[in-house]
Amino acid sequence: MPKFNVDNKMVVGFDMDGVILDNADSKIKIAKSLGFDIKIHHTPSEIIRTILPQVVLEKLQSILYDDHEVALATPLMKGVKTIMADLNKKNIPIFLISRRKIPEVAIKILRKHLLWPKYFNDKNSFFVSHPEDKNFRAAQLGVTHYIDDELKIINALSSVKNKFLFDQFNVFDKANNYTKIKSWSEFKHHIFSPIRDTLPTGRQA
Repeated sequence: MPKFNVDNKMVVGFDMDGVILDNADSKIKIAKSLGFDIKIHHTPSEIIRTILPQVVLEKLQSILYDDHEVALATPLMKGVKTIMADLNKKNIPIFLISRRKIPEVAIKILRKHLLWPKYFNDKNSFFVSHPEDKNFRAAQLGVTHYIDDELKIINALSSVKNKFLFDQFNVFDKANNYTKIKSWSEFKHHIFSPIRDTLPTGRQA
């Protein structure tokens, strides 16, 4: 597959869970039903897996992602529709690159929130298995800016020049290979601010 972005123009890639969808409250409720009390700052994927036993974590993930009723009740992250509209207005290409195991459920959620097919569709949405697959797909598509909520994914995205870690609860320490953001309004400031090009690539802002 040829590289999409031959002119190196802005192309934005998105993860889905914890970035587009805010499933923090759902994780707390499901964990409680399984006998575990967790706090809001425990809900990021790389944190919760250090707290819950593996068998409990797998059960939680199965309910969260595969149970249609629970999945469809997951709300959007605040500001998602605004940033999508802004990118669309400026004709900036966007891509969804997610590790959701059942794409059909993911599509139903996006359709419920009116993001599918208005912003995401069969042509710009990709479901992969491993962090390295995200990097491979991002490279093929010429993604210049990618947003994920997992540090291991950010670290794997060697093909992406501008990497943003969505850390709404401020649980990750500083690092040199990404820009940490806590909200979509913060991301909007980074990509649309006139001074963005003066900031060193990958530096913490």
